[in-house]
Amino acid sequence: MKSFKTGVALFLLCGFVTTASAGSATVYATQDAMIFATSGGADTGNASGKGPGMFAGADGQSNKKRTLITFDLASASIPSNAIIDSVTMTLVVGQVAGYGGSGCPSGCTYTSRTIRVYHLTTAWNEGSSGSPTSSSMSGTGQGWTIGSGDTSWTYTNYSGSQWTTLGGDFNATEIASSTFGPTFPLGMTCTWSSAGMVTDVQNWLSTPSSYKGWLIKSDLETSGTSFLGWWTKDGATANNNNALRPKLDITWH
Repeated sequence: MKSFKTGVALFLLCGFVTTASAGSATVYATQDAMIFATSGGADTGNASGKGPGMFAGADGQSNKKRTLITFDLASASIPSNAIIDSVTMTLVVGQVAGYGGSGCPSGCTYTSRTIRVYHLTTAWNEGSSGSPTSSSMSGTGQGWTIGSGDTSWTYTNYSGSQWTTLGGDFNATEIASSTFGPTFPLGMTCTWSSAGMVTDVQNWLSTPSSYKGWLIKSDLETSGTSFLGWWTKDGATANNNNALRPKLDITWH
């Protein structure tokens, strides 16, 4: 009987040790950049690694813009045996196509847009184009001439490695999508939360090398004057405003 009790105690103790405690964390972007193409899908030759904004959609000339982002998941200190419960990404609007720095406040008429998030399959480098970072997004939507180390429509790291597919290597099925509008006041928060994002973070936990970040793409990419622009981590720093930083909120048990 004594041996049985000892065995039960050891079993319970082992069970306790291997069960992750509930927790939550907020982590911030470690890389965020824009990549650019013409309306016909050709690389414009520009990049934006340190620009204040990151856009998704198209400008007045129907040039395409996509955002790439990675988060500092390691800083969350999530237990290796944790089960991820929820993942929410939050970006803050700083510019709206057609309305510039004034945003699109209540009363304006603007087409709602769906913005989708995709799992990137190839690692990329943020680069330094746009440095020093401006505190204003005005005039930055076309990016800067690409420089060494930048990512672009063609390159993951200029002028070395390239994407297998122009515009980024990502899984065809989105991991999250959200529809915003029809008003877009400056400072508006855009959020994405989905089972797909939970799966992505869970997979990162088991295989950290699988995490290459996410690509953010608008359904109105082929429609002129349609982009949304959000503050980058560098734009937040330039404004000395931590609330503008792209962030990821994660909970687990």
